Amino acid sequence: MSLAAKRPLRERVAQVLNHPKVELGIVALIFISVLGLLVELALPVGSGARRTLQNVSDALTLVFAVELALRAWLAPHRGRFFRRHLLDLIALLPLFRPLRLLRVLLLLRLFRAGTLLSRRMSVYGGLFAGTSNEVTALITLTLTITLIGAVTVHVFPEIVRLDAQGLEGGLWFAVFTLVGGEPLGGVPQTQLGRAVSLALMVGGMTTFGVFVGTVSAGMMAVLGKRMEIAEMELDDLSEHIVVCGWNQAGPALVQEFFSAMHEPHRALVLLTEQDKLPANFPTAGVKMELVYHLKGDWTRVDLLEKAGVRRASTAILLDDNLSPRPPSDRDARTVLAALTIERLAPEVFCCAQLNSDMHEGLLRMSGVEEIVIGDWYTGVILASVGRNQGLVAVLSDILTAQRGNAFHKVGCPKPWIGRTVGEASADLKRDHEAILVSLERKGAGKRHHRDVMVNPPSAEVIREGDVLVVISRNPIHLGA
Repeated sequence: MSLAAKRPLRERVAQVLNHPKVELGIVALIFISVLGLLVELALPVGSGARRTLQNVSDALTLVFAVELALRAWLAPHRGRFFRRHLLDLIALLPLFRPLRLLRVLLLLRLFRAGTLLSRRMSVYGGLFAGTSNEVTALITLTLTITLIGAVTVHVFPEIVRLDAQGLEGGLWFAVFTLVGGEPLGGVPQTQLGRAVSLALMVGGMTTFGVFVGTVSAGMMAVLGKRMEIAEMELDDLSEHIVVCGWNQAGPALVQEFFSAMHEPHRALVLLTEQDKLPANFPTAGVKMELVYHLKGDWTRVDLLEKAGVRRASTAILLDDNLSPRPPSDRDARTVLAALTIERLAPEVFCCAQLNSDMHEGLLRMSGVEEIVIGDWYTGVILASVGRNQGLVAVLSDILTAQRGNAFHKVGCPKPWIGRTVGEASADLKRDHEAILVSLERKGAGKRHHRDVMVNPPSAEVIREGDVLVVISRNPIHLGA
């Protein structure tokens, strides 16, 4: 039984569509459709193999149409969706019989393939470390312009003078015109031929300009160590983590978030008042393609909206020390941001770090689920360590998910309802090598509020909806 309630259909569909394997599958289908088109055009007209490839192409186009329809259904802004996927929608036109002569439009899908591939490219060393998206765009632009020109010349061979016939002749004409900056074989005599040649020459100049700019940007990225890459557009994010502010606890927070036990494809949006990521932002073991950084005042509604706080799963407010402010002012900003988030998105799980407990009551009344008073926890831990020697090793083991044991939550399946805590503890230890620490029971108020019983009595009966907190090496599943 999953700990979280069953997710709405839209969230599950969005998670599937944005999964890396699904996106790479779409890229593979795009390349297959383009290759099929080129092979189809090279075959004799009316042949059985050509008709078969046409049917395969139509089937793939239907798949792309369904995928785009789902993305349109999920898009929070339909106008922005149509602007972003305009070329993909145009590539669907040959699906209609009257427009089958426009099959060259299928090549526009290559731009979509380039976009999806750039999402999968992370931070690499070398000249193009910070310009992977630009390199992908350059390759996609060159390939698309060349193939569109070659296919057009192949379909209408009378518009230019070719030394070689067929698709090969059209391909060489497109390549030499693109590279040389002038049409191969002289100026075409037809209007369509001149238009194709002009488009190829302009495309060649554009490609050269993009190449020069990409190399320059790559050199600047190496010198400046630019390390910000976005996995998806902010509008596409959902169930992500929003972190407001930064301090010395930030690196550990990020590393824990990207540990192996967390969901591997959930993004993190960091809001600070600096232009770049903090200097001590960790990179080892962190998927930088899933990290967003937005500059601005994170107490403002517009920045929180831009970070997609309404669609986030969790909001964490750190005691920000990037700007020189006294502790009382930092706490005031944390309180203001927490109140704003609770007003904008009351269903988002919110956790705030404070210097003083002065405002703790206000935050709890406003609906903030978890409040951490840093100095208080430090003092309590030091006192516990003083009373119990060797406790640091225990805490170091169970408080991190990167090694050893860790805290995990598990929902109680139906067969466990009505059993006692003592029986559950014995089964957890015997079957999962897990230790039952506490039992959570839904309380009144927001959906995240739960009553907690630490070290519950053995005779306590487990109820429907209860959640067990255990210590184990790995997350456990109790089954249905």
